Amino acid sequence: MININGKFAEYLDIITERQLLDRKLWERCVGVFSTGIDNQDAGWRGEYWGKMMRGACLVYSVTRSSELLEVLTEAVNGLLSKQEKSGRISTYREDAEFLDWDMWARKYVMTGLQHFYDICGDEELKGRIMQALCAHADYIVDRIGEGKKDILRTGRFWGGVNAASILEPFVRLYTDTKNEKYLDFARYIISTGGCFDGSLIDCALNGLAPYQFPEQKAYETMSFFEGLLAYYEVTGEKKYLEAVQKFTDALLETDVTVIGSCGCTHELFDNSAVCQTEATGKIMQETCVTVTLIRFFARLYKATGDKRLADTIRLASLNALAGSLNINGFDQFSNEKKEYLKGLLFDSYSPLCDSKRGLGIGGFKQFADGPFFGCCACIASAGFALYPLTAVTESKDGISINYLLDGSYKTSYADVRVEDKKITLSLSESKKFSVRVTNGDAYTTVSASADGKEIKNENGFTVIDAVWNDGDVIELSVENRLVEKQLNGKISLNYGGFVLAADESKGSYKAGQQIEFIRDENGDIKYEIAEPEAGEQLRIFAETADGKLLLTDYAAAGQDGKSIVSVWFKAE
Repeated sequence: MININGKFAEYLDIITERQLLDRKLWERCVGVFSTGIDNQDAGWRGEYWGKMMRGACLVYSVTRSSELLEVLTEAVNGLLSKQEKSGRISTYREDAEFLDWDMWARKYVMTGLQHFYDICGDEELKGRIMQALCAHADYIVDRIGEGKKDILRTGRFWGGVNAASILEPFVRLYTDTKNEKYLDFARYIISTGGCFDGSLIDCALNGLAPYQFPEQKAYETMSFFEGLLAYYEVTGEKKYLEAVQKFTDALLETDVTVIGSCGCTHELFDNSAVCQTEATGKIMQETCVTVTLIRFFARLYKATGDKRLADTIRLASLNALAGSLNINGFDQFSNEKKEYLKGLLFDSYSPLCDSKRGLGIGGFKQFADGPFFGCCACIASAGFALYPLTAVTESKDGISINYLLDGSYKTSYADVRVEDKKITLSLSESKKFSVRVTNGDAYTTVSASADGKEIKNENGFTVIDAVWNDGDVIELSVENRLVEKQLNGKISLNYGGFVLAADESKGSYKAGQQIEFIRDENGDIKYEIAEPEAGEQLRIFAETADGKLLLTDYAAAGQDGKSIVSVWFKAE
């Protein structure tokens, strides 16, 4: 159980009030399961309920809102009422099923129910959920597999990777039931390699970068590897952990951008680490990709303790994710309708170079009664919850404070309070365990001290292995730095984890402007920090030959939906 303070607490309140408590929206997401509407346009409306339910349950894990739990319970009962006697829960008609995005949507039915199961305190309802999950899964197992329909041929898009990503909830169902047929089905999915154009597992093991895979769709590919990681967690088969780690190493090297997302060519892996400086006026850096990256890295971090993953979660959360919240409600352009529409709560794409927010509504589909929704709008809440949920984690040896997010965190070792540059431990009796405190990342240095306790530095953490008493305090020193990245003749700036952005509406910056930064005797850009204005977390004036350039934190830039935003600057 946690209780956070600050900006992300505000975000979760806004998300809950403006979206997750919207009963009419939940009714629409449930209603599509009785119409066969997705057959009409190869649709994916069936994903909306499960995606939003997963995020809502994670938000509930942070906020413990009784009102939210009541709304989610209604939404779960609504979905269960749509299950057919055969076990089917689908937005595709039975006589035209297992096509296009049907398996993908069935995955999200499982995922949504499984996440609600985790927070549900009603044993009778939990029993009905498990019965529904098993019947839903059995329907699939009876019709898909060896000698039946090939799972990769249940969809004609992206090499069937979207369908193969149902791997993760099947592994989860096995862990809940210990029914071997679900693990057997997971093995079957893995045997396909996850893609009919070539095995994704072999691609990873052979050292290919994600943009070199036979299919480059970022969201679905990461979802498949998350399922592969889940399978390793259950079976201990190290080959699959190796594949996941090699995929991750390549991903970090070739496709994570300065704001912590992937894909500058629509929603595809495309060597974004290199090409990110040139993507102007395009839909790119999809919010679904950002959230899936956070989810995948959070799970892998628990398995490996690789600090690069925690650092990337922080970068993505403070920048790409936070910037996707359409807090001011700007209009968004529908490529389907060819016009601007009233904006959803989350923006689908994040600009990097001289571009605007609101340039597309990802996964746009209309409900039968007219209103529309989108894939990024229903997935984003999960990312906003995962940031605080991964701030403090446990291992067999103790506690890790992965990034400094003010709040209270309950662990099996001690209650942890992070506040005012100190960590306070509360426990009922003295206990020996390890506390690992992040040493920061490329943009922030954190040092820690604890009276009378031996301190070691290991793998980017200050490690204190000691006998702890109630009220013990770890004192912190935090130093943020202005860090510049140079790429392709351009410069980006980051201060303390916040990517800095220029916004035409806030200062003198003009698209395409050549900037000559003024540097001190050490070659560092001269700047001064100013008081943030409304909606900002950071405001900096960088000195240039043409005067002072106003920069704000990326999430605060372009929030009118009209202004040109850039994090990459042509530099002399």
